[in-house]
Amino acid sequence: MLYYNNDSVIPNSRPTRIRLDNGLTITNPDDQTLLDNGWKIAPAVPNINYPDRIEWNGSEWIVVSPTQADIDAKWESVKETCKIKLAKTDYKVIKAIEASAVNGTNINDELNINVVMYRQALRDIYNNVNNIDPFFVQWPVLEESLSIS
Repeated sequence: MLYYNNDSVIPNSRPTRIRLDNGLTITNPDDQTLLDNGWKIAPAVPNINYPDRIEWNGSEWIVVSPTQADIDAKWESVKETCKIKLAKTDYKVIKAIEASAVNGTNINDELNINVVMYRQALRDIYNNVNNIDPFFVQWPVLEESLSIS
């Protein structure tokens, strides 16, 4: 059970010490003492689904859905992650290009298809080709044992 009073920013567990109106303090107050001194029992915290969040308005919990600014910020974070993941595999492409030049082979013979598919999946996420929700990105996984080193 959570409790709050006018000084509470957010409900919290039962206070172990409160100040009475006469200035004295009491330790381990019971529910009736709390209620008599302006404390209230907070409503139960609602169950929510991500990406919604809850906020306390001073007397009740409010379920807040992401704003357009929240969605835009999440997309920026997703795009940054895509850039980082692509950059971490750039060396594989460069190595395949160099090997194809030295060996006189086609780059497709040098670059593992798993790397190509992984990088394309990242670009698809970055460009939102499949109209995904930025809060529920299914990140591709590159099996290192299957790719070139």
